Amino acid sequence: MWTFIIITQLLAMVSSVILYWFIKPKRRLVKFGLVLSVFIINNAFLLYGLSEFWHERFHVYLVVSILQGFMFYAVLITAAITLVYVYILKQKYHPMLIRTVTAVVYVGIVGVAVFNAYSPVVHRLQVTTDKPLKQPLQIALVSDTHLGRWFGNRQIDKMVKLIDAQSPDVVVIAGDVMNDSTDAYDDTNMHEHLSKLTAPLGVYATLGNHDYSGNEVAIAKAVERAGIQLIDNKSVWLDSSVLLIGRSDETDPARPAATDLLGEVRADKPVIFLEHSPADLAQIKGLPIDLHLSGHTHGGQIFPLTILLKWFTPLVYGAKKLEGTQFLVTSGYGIGAVPFRLGTRSEIWMITLQSTK
Repeated sequence: MWTFIIITQLLAMVSSVILYWFIKPKRRLVKFGLVLSVFIINNAFLLYGLSEFWHERFHVYLVVSILQGFMFYAVLITAAITLVYVYILKQKYHPMLIRTVTAVVYVGIVGVAVFNAYSPVVHRLQVTTDKPLKQPLQIALVSDTHLGRWFGNRQIDKMVKLIDAQSPDVVVIAGDVMNDSTDAYDDTNMHEHLSKLTAPLGVYATLGNHDYSGNEVAIAKAVERAGIQLIDNKSVWLDSSVLLIGRSDETDPARPAATDLLGEVRADKPVIFLEHSPADLAQIKGLPIDLHLSGHTHGGQIFPLTILLKWFTPLVYGAKKLEGTQFLVTSGYGIGAVPFRLGTRSEIWMITLQSTK
């Protein structure tokens, strides 16, 4: 905790230096007031956030801190532009111009981060299996919707419209359906919107760590009332030709090993394994599973986590084939704690599973 507190104070210090440079106050009292104000405001939000650690109030502090971080990014980018402008292009240094560029870059970064969070794209992946299939199976993968205060009915409607346009045979949701509780879901009648998500072979979901947050019973009931079948630690046959297996999140104390869920696997039938996290990639890759689908990582969501997470996670984002199993980790459709994505984008995956025979 103390490490976190120290980092927050360093961030406040950096922010005060940037604002000091940007505003250029002349009077000593104004200089002192500017620096003091940054620390007071930053720590007011920090105390507010710590009063509900890692829940809604803390998310508000995260928004404030990320906006401060974007200020630092804007200064770094402007510094690079200035070096090129002055030392390579041999132009005269103009302080007001540089400050204007900094402001424009900052607004641009925030704008891009919000756009990426709320403007989803559809990606496609073709997966082949040597097991027979009458016809290709079209799968829509969604993960990490994190339905809550900042992500609700409008984004659900957009998701339903995007998925309907792809005409999938089945829709699967890889956990973190809700953002810790059903409060915002119930208050804004998201049920009416989520229940419009349909597919010929059904809509299936597993729960994620934010669903197993102490409110998993209420979340599970809300999801199932919307017509979505929960398959935590269960399996279901899709059109009698593909076995879909679901597993609960790592935070579920009763979570079984993947091998314990393979009882219905048949050598001549493709197997899809759905769970929230890709953490067990090493254990999964040697099993008779054709396609493994997960989310959880958000692809890092905001730079530099998009790079740093690669040091700690076997597969942070994208598709990778290992020992006959095709893995796909989506960065997710929702935003989680903060309404920003920088270096990632809200997404849906359309997967075509087809036979080589």
